[in-house]
Amino acid sequence: MSDDRPLLLLTRPRLQSDRFARALSDRVGQAVEVLTAPVMEIELFDAPIPLDGVGGLVFTSENGVAAFAGASDNRSLPAYCVGDRTARAARAAGLRARSAKGTAVELIQDIAADPPGGRLLHLRGEHARGDVCGGLATQGIEAADRVVYAQRALPFAPEVLQRVAAASLTLLPLFSPRSAQLVAERLGTAPNRLHIVSMSPAVTEAWTGPQPDILREATRPDAAAMLDILADLIDAAAAP
Repeated sequence: MSDDRPLLLLTRPRLQSDRFARALSDRVGQAVEVLTAPVMEIELFDAPIPLDGVGGLVFTSENGVAAFAGASDNRSLPAYCVGDRTARAARAAGLRARSAKGTAVELIQDIAADPPGGRLLHLRGEHARGDVCGGLATQGIEAADRVVYAQRALPFAPEVLQRVAAASLTLLPLFSPRSAQLVAERLGTAPNRLHIVSMSPAVTEAWTGPQPDILREATRPDAAAMLDILADLIDAAAAP
């Protein structure tokens, strides 16, 4: 395979990056060189999670599900999940889960349409997208946050910047405002050409790094939509 393949820079935590790389490989084969350089690592907290008076759990990430599953044996409460992947993780952990199939706004709307009895508990990371509890409060639904995992920032190793600087084209998918901020701080002016795929307007707004040659936003906030755009960009880059 030629060394002039586009470089795909994956900056999510290792597990999510590896899963995304496999899914893209199923679409485009070995058309890109993959470089995984996480800018965050997940640290799950193991402190007990009080559930007195709680009528349902709210999850906006798989990490929240993993933290709950490791800290509590209770599987009796319904789980309200932002999307399908999070809902699958909750079901795999033994919870009765439903998916809002979208954003935090759609999650709030889904809960408001059929709220449970009792207070809701949103189990989240230190850095969360959207004010779920505030949105639920506007619907007359009592909810509280509990931080159950940390997203520790990681630096780029020097060889990451070297490989980006040597690439003729760098493809950069960005999945959250926090990761966009961290990558922007670390990337500097390294890329020769940069194509960014952003999961949402909030992610795009958070980007303060080098000006990309192309920036495209996903039509839906999920990995499948990100893969669709990346496959199109890779096809375009390979065209004569």
